[in-house]
Amino acid sequence: MNGGASGEGRETNHQKRYWLVATIREVGGYSQEALARELGVSFPTVNSWERGRSRPRRSHRDALESLAHSLGIRTDIAVLVIDDDPVACAVIEGLVKGSSTHAEVRSATDASEGLILCGALDPNILLLDIMMPDIDGFEVARRLQDLDLNHTAQIIFVTASTDPSVDAKAAEFGHTVLRKPISQEKIDAILARANSLQDSPV
Repeated sequence: MNGGASGEGRETNHQKRYWLVATIREVGGYSQEALARELGVSFPTVNSWERGRSRPRRSHRDALESLAHSLGIRTDIAVLVIDDDPVACAVIEGLVKGSSTHAEVRSATDASEGLILCGALDPNILLLDIMMPDIDGFEVARRLQDLDLNHTAQIIFVTASTDPSVDAKAAEFGHTVLRKPISQEKIDAILARANSLQDSPV
C-alpha cells in the first residue's frame, strides 16, 4: 500500500491551508473573528489554523477553498523570505507579488522566526539571506537539513557578496546563490520554474 506517500501529500496540502487563511483575511478584509463567523467556527480555531498549530477538517478546507476562489485567490506557490533587513524583505515581497506567476509570500526578519515559519508553512521556495546576526543563512540551512524541514523547499541563498567561497559553500548544501540587487526578471524565472515543477506529473 502507498499510505506513506498519500500521508505526505495530505501533510503538504494541510500546510498550504495556513497560507490560505492569512491570504483570505488579507484579500477579503476579514478579521479572524469575522472569518470564524463566515466559516461557522470559533475565533481560536481560525487563529490556530493561521499559526499552523492545527489543521482544518475536510469540510472546513472545502469552505476555505470555496471562499478563496470567490475572492479570486490561488495558492499554487508559497514563498518564504528570511532576511534581517526589513527593507530587503519588502523589496523581495514586492517582486514576488509583481510577478506574472501567482505566489503567496511571507517574510521573517529573524532567523529563529524564519525557522519556525518554515516548519509550519512548508514553502515551495525559501529565499534565504546569508549575512544575518546570530544565525546566518548557512546555519539556517543546516538546521533545516538536520530537522528534515527542507524536503519540499527550493532553498536559494541571497547575498550581495561576490566572494567565490560563498558559491562553494552554497554548493555544499546543493543550493544556488541569488545576488543582490534582485531583479524582477530573476524572481519571475524562479517562480516560473517552481510553477512548472508543480504542474509536472509525479
